[in-house]
Amino acid sequence: MEERDVIVIGAGPAGLSGTIFTQLDGWSTLVLESSWTGGQGAIAYTVSNYPGFPPGDGALLIENMEKQVTSPPPSGVGAELRMERVISLKAEDKIVITEKNEYRAQAIILATGSNMQKLGVPGEERFVGKGVSYYAKRDVNQFSRKKVLVVGGGNTTCKSALLAKTVASEVILIHRRESLRAYPAMIRRLQKEGVQVLYNTELMEIRGSDQVETAVVMDNKSGEQREIRVDWIIICVGTEPNTRLAQEAGLEMKGAVVKIDSKMMTSKPGIFACGEITGCDRHLISSASQGACAGMAASEYLALEKVKRGEMFEGAKNGKYADEYMAMLS
Repeated sequence: MEERDVIVIGAGPAGLSGTIFTQLDGWSTLVLESSWTGGQGAIAYTVSNYPGFPPGDGALLIENMEKQVTSPPPSGVGAELRMERVISLKAEDKIVITEKNEYRAQAIILATGSNMQKLGVPGEERFVGKGVSYYAKRDVNQFSRKKVLVVGGGNTTCKSALLAKTVASEVILIHRRESLRAYPAMIRRLQKEGVQVLYNTELMEIRGSDQVETAVVMDNKSGEQREIRVDWIIICVGTEPNTRLAQEAGLEMKGAVVKIDSKMMTSKPGIFACGEITGCDRHLISSASQGACAGMAASEYLALEKVKRGEMFEGAKNGKYADEYMAMLS
């Protein structure tokens, strides 16, 4: 079993930000990621509200974050990132089990982010990867010369439709309400690029043999259902916190999110949480901010635990010397 001072589960903006602070304070930090670095941030089409980052592709922002975390000093903090899916967490013992290894840590930061929300309609699960996508940016090569149906009403939905239109033969966007949530400028772009928008329309079922062939949609005013021939369906109806690990580890929840205190700690000592699983705003800057707070809190926790054991350390941890931590205990 490998050991680290800190294990961060999730390499999105929250997890990467927390890693910077723990690694800078001298705590050996390992980041574990199951899919791709950056989470939802990596597939953001345009990020325009992150300070110091001119409006641009979210993937570039995440690439810079990853370099800062993994590059050795002085260009980065020199933390370790491994692409391993965590399958379970033993909170009391601070043991993390992945598909490949087992790790023990002194502190753990949960930053598991969110997953794209599913509709739950018949055929959806069956055709994932066979005509059903949730991330248009990652699957755009699949849409070439195909008829694509996009489901949703926000900015991400519209951007997905516009991206698909660059390669697809036809793109139809359906939304269950009378108007889209997207910015007016985005709606005008849909019109300009020839994306057909069907309002008051819901996806009811996905049909096909080996691949998606048709979509059953319903006019939610008349209740009339009809089939539309399509080759691919992109579902963009929002995200939901990925709290599976937290719940299975027995962490206390607050509704649908993980409950944390003012120090970002969960109900289990030494287990911290940050980002969307705590209910923070769904912006990269918000997740990064929470991650930084979790990293600082974890560093302080480790320093206090160290002096409790009668051990000292050189320099400062989260801005405090060992004697200051000892004073905190008195």
